[in-house]
Amino acid sequence: MNCLEFRRAAMLAPRRLDTEALGHAERCPACGVFLGEALGLEAQIENSLDIPVPHGLQERMVRNALDAPRISRRQALVAGLALAATAGGAGLLWQRDDPLALAGIDFVVFEEAQAILDAKPADPASLRRAALQTGIVLPAQLGELRYIGTCPFAGATAHHVVLKTAFGKATLLLLPGRPLGTRLIASARGLHAAIAPASGGSVAIIADSSRGIARIESILKSG
Repeated sequence: MNCLEFRRAAMLAPRRLDTEALGHAERCPACGVFLGEALGLEAQIENSLDIPVPHGLQERMVRNALDAPRISRRQALVAGLALAATAGGAGLLWQRDDPLALAGIDFVVFEEAQAILDAKPADPASLRRAALQTGIVLPAQLGELRYIGTCPFAGATAHHVVLKTAFGKATLLLLPGRPLGTRLIASARGLHAAIAPASGGSVAIIADSSRGIARIESILKSG
């Protein structure tokens, strides 16, 4: 195991490293320090970014669902026919890979490990400011935070977040001040990416599955 491999493993699960990784940390002073910082910062980062669900939100969601107007079978049939008529075109749009979304995938595959290796100490306050500027929140429901930092991306400085979610590893790149008119998507190298517009910028989400991306987007919007 080399240093890059160790730091990727430590970033995702510093408390659950295997024997090989722990042996590497004992032999490599720099990686030993990295592991100590990862363990020490984990609780601090999670506590700093833990945003509780507003009081009464669950009850309001249930009430709204019960009060929502029901559609008739005729309305459902019309909607289904319209969806079927446009399904082919929508499928083509989904398959069209956007260059900026592809750049997000390339970042994760080729640059993310080195960015973590070269990272400065984590600054949760800076990430909170970036989230506020972008127009999103980062609730605890997103998953376990494994890394935060900054990195160059597409000619700008992105705020780099690595998450461990129920759907696997996910990377967020917050881009405050870089608005988008529409959602961008791509799929390559076994990964999926979406760059979603936000009120003050945009957010790139790269994950193993489109389902995981959709889940993260829904949490960001509901937060």
